[in-house]
Amino acid sequence: MLLAAGRSTRLGALGLALPKPLVPICGYPAITYGLAAAARAGARRAVVNVFHRGDLVRAALGDGRTLGVSIDYSVEADLLGTGGGIAAARTRLGTGPALVMNAKVVADLDLLALLAAHAGHEASATMLLRDDPEPQRWGAIGVDATGRVVSILDARSPRPAAGPVTLRMFTGVQVLAPALMDRLQPIFSDLIRDAYVPALREGETIRAVTLPGYFAEHSTPARYLEGNLALLRAPDLLRGAPGPLVGVDPAARVAAGARIVGPVRIAAGAEIDAGAEVGPEVVVDAGARVAAGARLRRTVVWSGAVATGEISDAVVTPTGVVAVESAA
Repeated sequence: MLLAAGRSTRLGALGLALPKPLVPICGYPAITYGLAAAARAGARRAVVNVFHRGDLVRAALGDGRTLGVSIDYSVEADLLGTGGGIAAARTRLGTGPALVMNAKVVADLDLLALLAAHAGHEASATMLLRDDPEPQRWGAIGVDATGRVVSILDARSPRPAAGPVTLRMFTGVQVLAPALMDRLQPIFSDLIRDAYVPALREGETIRAVTLPGYFAEHSTPARYLEGNLALLRAPDLLRGAPGPLVGVDPAARVAAGARIVGPVRIAAGAEIDAGAEVGPEVVVDAGARVAAGARLRRTVVWSGAVATGEISDAVVTPTGVVAVESAA
């Protein structure tokens, strides 16, 4: 299941234009990275819950066949949160464990390894965590030397930790056992506070696996822009992307006299007019245009937008330019 029903408020103007699961990362909607990872791991069916601009999500993904999975949509009339959204989709998830991911996350995922780690233990859940210099900023998860979760936020397991405890950040990728999902109700609720925390306090086993590679979530304009630029700079950070992350697609229309300075990603159907200068570190999506005389640096141009003039550290949408103060 991919959780795709949030309001996208922290994205500001970008979230008004598109729901977070559809913001393009190097030309592909963010949610397609998780779906591609799931298909690569052997998944043939996925549940996607939708609320904010859900019609756009459904139009973009369709039945999922082009992504290698069959998509079943759980449509929420009212926003149910991460907990309620899973509960509302419970009958669609079958009787066994469910792989659940946040649709805004793009990461170098080995989901087969995560599933195997869960299968190797009798656990209520297995969380994919990552090292972070400020884990408390994200709601720290404490893990002991055996890989067992011993603390979540301010909650502690009654079982003593084995060896030293390391605080890590939760990636939003996890495997949930049926018993943990059964704690949830189809009302507005939070998966962590309303299922994980009670299970932990009751002494249930929650396991953790640490993600060693690339991770990005795109909740703010700065993180969104940086997520694009990071993959332009180092596309090898990510295995199994939905398609090429850098380069000029042969079906892009680049006029003679335009100057392209890599790294860039110019998608099929994008147009670059004569006299435009694009790059370094620019993404031009399908259906976007860079006008004659424009000069772009560290910028993403969305489908349907026209970029004019000199632009840097920004996202160009069909309704205007969104400046990003820092992509760090």
